[in-house]
Amino acid sequence: MIQFFRFLYVSLAWLLSGAVVAAQLEGVQVHAFASQGGILTSQNQFAGSTPGGAGFDARELGGNVSWQATPDWLVSGQLVSRRAGAMDNGAVRLDYAFVDHSLLENEQRNLGVRVGKVKNPYGFYNMTRDVAHTRAGIILPQSIYQDQIRNFFLAAPGVSLYGNEERGVDSLSWQVSVLHPEVNSANLTAYIVDPQSGHFNGRTSMLSQLLWEQDGGKWRAGLSLGQFDVHFQPATTDFFGMGSFAGAGDVKLNTGVLSLEHNREDWSYTAEYASTRQIRNNFNLPGALAIMDKDTTIEAYYLQSLWRFAPRWQALARYDALYLDKRDRNGMIFSAATGLPAAQRYARDVTVGLRYEPTPTWSLFAEIHHVNGGAWLSKLENTPATLTSAWDMLLLQAAWHF
Repeated sequence: MIQFFRFLYVSLAWLLSGAVVAAQLEGVQVHAFASQGGILTSQNQFAGSTPGGAGFDARELGGNVSWQATPDWLVSGQLVSRRAGAMDNGAVRLDYAFVDHSLLENEQRNLGVRVGKVKNPYGFYNMTRDVAHTRAGIILPQSIYQDQIRNFFLAAPGVSLYGNEERGVDSLSWQVSVLHPEVNSANLTAYIVDPQSGHFNGRTSMLSQLLWEQDGGKWRAGLSLGQFDVHFQPATTDFFGMGSFAGAGDVKLNTGVLSLEHNREDWSYTAEYASTRQIRNNFNLPGALAIMDKDTTIEAYYLQSLWRFAPRWQALARYDALYLDKRDRNGMIFSAATGLPAAQRYARDVTVGLRYEPTPTWSLFAEIHHVNGGAWLSKLENTPATLTSAWDMLLLQAAWHF
């Protein structure tokens, strides 16, 4: 409870300081956001929840500032603190920070370049996932937007060239980024090479996106393509205190996302499909563990509908599926080779939810998940050997922004 009131105090302090700065500096915009969630799971753990008991360890606090120094130059950055069990410890960090220079701008097209820690163009939601009120539900579809590796996908140091073309009712935008992925995360290490101990180093990678919109967003379609390169450096000793059994390996993630959305007055329908091929080299795992060192293709997709059935009210329905190896969708080959639960390799999630906005700055969420599998659960919160396949989750959240 003390932590909760401290969280509210810091939120108000950020709000007041931001308002003062925005009022005093020309060309400066300041925004802030905060959320507090409650989580109840029947089995397994998510974002600090305890099976059979309510957890209130899911909090977000962020503030961003942008300065339009001249019509052609923009400076923008955001600090954030997230608390989500073993997935995030609440430390304040730089979410993104970049300098944006407009190279060309007129009524039909624009062209620009961003340098710094730039947001990654990936699917419909990655560029805006950091603020709760931009999300369709409390959590995004975890098949594609996994919270346990959020920081790896959200933004990265690099340079990004972007542009937009307007043709009648059609709009075509694109972005190409050369980046150095951020890999300083125990969750990322556990997700890719568990149970090996060590750390990753990022290497030069690329990510691009093409988005088309018609009639102000009535129809939207997108294609995101990327290649992430990371190098794994094993620890001197493994978790048993013995010599490491894995070699220094390389992982290449060749990923693509197809996105489609149709928006009507009261309804929105969204579908995304992602395929990510993991190419692994030089790990040289022994015996049965060699199955964890093979190339695999991760398959993920979701179907989602939003119904705005009354002013300030919105209902959500979603089916979300993730398979860590599309040639072993039920995980049985993996389980037979390692002795670990097959549920570690897949997740199928049926979600229904409600959203109410009592004011333009506040949003209240509630959603229920019925899940089969645990592929998107953090291994730092859930010991793979004790993972339960069928489980349910209730999420509640209050979110504020200005």
